[in-house]
Amino acid sequence: MNFELELLTVAIIVCAVLHILAEYKGAQRKVYLLKPLTMLLIVVMGLILLPEKLDWYHYALLIGLLFSIGGDVALMWPSDKFMLGLVSFLTGHIFYISGLISGIELSLSWYVWVPLIILGSGMFLGLRSGLGRMQIPVLLYILVILIMSGTAWERHFQLELPQTYFALWGATLFILSDALLAWNRFRVKFKSAQLFILGTYYTAQWALAISLSQSDAVQMS
Repeated sequence: MNFELELLTVAIIVCAVLHILAEYKGAQRKVYLLKPLTMLLIVVMGLILLPEKLDWYHYALLIGLLFSIGGDVALMWPSDKFMLGLVSFLTGHIFYISGLISGIELSLSWYVWVPLIILGSGMFLGLRSGLGRMQIPVLLYILVILIMSGTAWERHFQLELPQTYFALWGATLFILSDALLAWNRFRVKFKSAQLFILGTYYTAQWALAISLSQSDAVQMS
């Protein structure tokens, strides 16, 4: 990774850390600034990394990143816009999926999908008692993020490129981040929630942005 991208990554980390600290301090004005700023920096990184020849993968992931910003804004709104945020993230994940399946053969490898089905079932059953009217939307969301992760793993197994490695870890970390978010919201609140939710979330988005690059640009020195 070249110096320019390393510097941008440092800026992303700094903004993310400041955002997390602002969440714990209840500094809402800083949250309103730092949360979208962190994601905008990640989008800038993705734009810088774009190769000369673009395909649907690049367009789809960029659109997905933008919908993620929309979801972030909805979730930090003073009034409860959880459903709006959920729909925005759901739309973003659908674009991620459409990009991840582009250019590969459709396959259902048991060693990819069976663990994901077990994981998804466990997530939903663990959350179900606290969901109330949100059962169907949350179930749909779980299905979408599992499909996103599964397609990322299938893409990596078929192409085995540095970019696909970053994409699969980005998609996997998204599951962890969303699982922590759902558990904190619908089951038991815990003090370290924001640290782990936002830490895994920003890392996931950063990894997906890195996956937009050419192979030589994502080699870690």
